[in-house]
Amino acid sequence: MRSILFGGAARRWSLSVALLAGLATLIVSLAATTNAQDNPRPPHWFWGTDMDRYVGDMIVAINESGVQVGASDIDNQGGWAVTVSPDEARTVTLRLVTDSGNRETGQLDVMDGGFDPDGLSISEFSNRVTDEIEATGDTLSVRIIARRAEDGRIEFGMRDPDGEDIFPRARYFPATGPDHNRFLRSSEIDFGDGFTGRIIARRAPDGRVEFGFRVEGYEDIFPRARYFPATGPDHNRFLRSSEIEIGQPR
Repeated sequence: MRSILFGGAARRWSLSVALLAGLATLIVSLAATTNAQDNPRPPHWFWGTDMDRYVGDMIVAINESGVQVGASDIDNQGGWAVTVSPDEARTVTLRLVTDSGNRETGQLDVMDGGFDPDGLSISEFSNRVTDEIEATGDTLSVRIIARRAEDGRIEFGMRDPDGEDIFPRARYFPATGPDHNRFLRSSEIDFGDGFTGRIIARRAPDGRVEFGFRVEGYEDIFPRARYFPATGPDHNRFLRSSEIEIGQPR
């Protein structure tokens, strides 16, 4: 059952929905009056407001080829919004990613300027997902670590199960840029026993840096604590992500 928001929260979400609807309408109108070859197709907006139990978790959009094409954190009121370009997907599955397990919707059509005025309820995420990494057998528990270098860049490394820090050759994220649409990746990190992967990072719209880990043959892994602040701390202090489980490449 869809939860009902009261008071200020309801008014804020009503305003947000109105703004999103207006934006979607404006995009469609503009698209109809301009040359389609010179302008991107308007995105489809997926959103919801009743994820109160999952604040801080993530919604990701996965296209028909199994590629992630959008993502959103769930805010402190249980709200989220993901935009998907029709150029990147004909259909998507939305996945709720939590430490206790993942749940998915069925396949959803992606349309130019698509927008559901009622949003999507938690009840739509009814398909439980088996963790692909756990299904393969052996895994390794690791953490991503990061600190701000003296020149303003962000230095990344990995902390292995024994608490040893491993630093790839290419491990610095620039002080400025690139934008949130582009992930940079480190050189390969070898943990031994066939476990390898790369750190990935991009700048979020609010100036923080979002990081994750990439293992060949799997979807990108994003720890729950995965953001490096826009300012501070200094180069003497490493921050660490929440723990992630990785499998051997396949």
